Amino acid sequence: MKQRDEYGALANSLSYMAGEISNLDDYQKKFVANISHDFRSPLTSIKGYAEALQDGTIPYEMKDKYLGIILFETERLNKLTTSLLALNSFENHGTLLEIFSFDINHIIKKTAESFEGACTQKKITLNLIFSSKETFVDADMGKIQQVLYNLLDNAIKFSHSNSTIKVSTVEKGDKIFISVKDNGIGIPKDSLKKIWERFYKTDASRGKDKKGTGLGLSISKEIIAAHNENINVISTEGVGTEFIFSLPRTESFL
Repeated sequence: MKQRDEYGALANSLSYMAGEISNLDDYQKKFVANISHDFRSPLTSIKGYAEALQDGTIPYEMKDKYLGIILFETERLNKLTTSLLALNSFENHGTLLEIFSFDINHIIKKTAESFEGACTQKKITLNLIFSSKETFVDADMGKIQQVLYNLLDNAIKFSHSNSTIKVSTVEKGDKIFISVKDNGIGIPKDSLKKIWERFYKTDASRGKDKKGTGLGLSISKEIIAAHNENINVISTEGVGTEFIFSLPRTESFL
C-alpha cells in the first residue's frame, strides 16, 4: 500500500513483520540443519566403530587406532556442545560479564603456552610483541582468553609449517588493540563477511578444519560485542589473515 495515513503505516509494519518472521524461520531451519549435520557425522563414526569393535570386525591389534578415532569424534561433539551452550548463554543473558582489571599481556602469554605442542608439531613460531611491559584492560578475563584461544587455534590450523604467527598489543588513547596475524592460506574475499556466521566454514578450510565447529569466530564476535568493542579481519587469500579486536584500557593507567 502506498497510502501515507495510518492504514499505510500499518500495512508497512505488517509487511516488515512478515519479512522478519520469514527470515527467522529460514534461520531456524538452517540452524537445525547445521546442528543435525554436525552431530550426525561424529555420531555415525562412533556408532560404526564401536559396533565393529564389539562384533570383532576390527582385529584386536587394531583396537587402539579405532578407539583413538572414537575419542577424537567424542571430543568434537563435546566442543560443539560447549560452543552451542556459550552462544545460548549470550542470547539469553546478554552482557553478563565479570569485568575487572587485568594484564592482557599475561593472558596472551598463558594462552600461547597452551599451543606449545601444536606449534612444535608444525614448526610454527609464536612471536609476542607488546607495546608495554604490562597492559591493563577492563574486561571479562575468562571470556577474552576464550577469544584469544579461538583466534590462535584458527591461526595455527591455517598456517603453513615453518611459519610465524604474530600476536601484538597497541595502545591508542583509551583503547588497547590486540592483533593475531598469520601468514597462512588466507580467506577468500567473498567469504570475509560470512566468517562470523554460525557454522560457516570456507571451502578452503573444510579440508584442514576437521575438528572445527564453525562456531569459534561467531562466539568471539559475541564476546567482543558484549564488551561494546569491535573485532575486525584483514585477509588476502594465499598471503595470510589478521584479526584485530579492541578492549578498554584501565582508567587508572591512562
